Amino acid sequence: MSTGPYPSDALSRLQEEERGILRVIDELCRKHGLTYFIDAGTTLGAVRHGGFIPWDDDADVGMPYDDFNRFCELAKTELPEGYSFHDWSNTPGYCSFWPKVYRDGTRFVDELALQSGVDQCIFVDIFPYRVLDENPMVAESQRREATRWERMMYLHYLETPKVPKGPLHDVFALGCKIAHKTVAQLWTPSMMKRYFDRALDTSRPGDEWVDACYATRVKYKTDILFPVRDIQFDGLTLMAPHDCDAYLTNLYGDYMQLPPEDERYTHLPVVLDFGDGVNVMER
Repeated sequence: MSTGPYPSDALSRLQEEERGILRVIDELCRKHGLTYFIDAGTTLGAVRHGGFIPWDDDADVGMPYDDFNRFCELAKTELPEGYSFHDWSNTPGYCSFWPKVYRDGTRFVDELALQSGVDQCIFVDIFPYRVLDENPMVAESQRREATRWERMMYLHYLETPKVPKGPLHDVFALGCKIAHKTVAQLWTPSMMKRYFDRALDTSRPGDEWVDACYATRVKYKTDILFPVRDIQFDGLTLMAPHDCDAYLTNLYGDYMQLPPEDERYTHLPVVLDFGDGVNVMER
């Protein structure tokens, strides 16, 4: 299977580092009785391929909000040597509301990290999942508001975030540059984080969950996600959504169908260094 634009064995080495981070996250969560589940393409890889999607270059984990908050506190002090926790509060230029666990000593710097000034390591993303209000109209308002603040966080640090291609590309790009200057002057990251969290607060929880950082995308019923179950992933035993078939169908439709090669998305970095000071992307 083609590894796409990655040179030589770089993709398999990258996946091995991310597999190590997943193992560390799993061990910390099991030690403290925290619930998590492998998320998005990582779940798809586990079900369809028994591990990483062959061309995939990232790994994602989701956590219910209370467990997420507890994990964030524990990870700041309890990750083993060689791994560290990073988010907007402890990493200058960090431009999103979901944290990452880094493999220290490595580098994975993509275009967004370059623009925001983050010397990013190889990582695994940790996404907070929130339950929506029982009132559908309130729930839709929550989703829009959370998405607005997530985008504002990007604009705080990025003058030219990912802008959709098409005839209005230049108009969107100019608008982003103007918005970047405005947002950076009016709101601090801590202010935006408070508004982001409040957007999904509810005293009347319903039966639908969303990834708070992509709140307008897919909704999941509680029994699709919980209770989580164990699943095999490239020799690891990790936690997964309770009903992986329903989860993946919600997210991808016919998820067992392989996409055409030209639609196999990657997060190709500008700099990929496995700790020896060599940027393999320059080979």
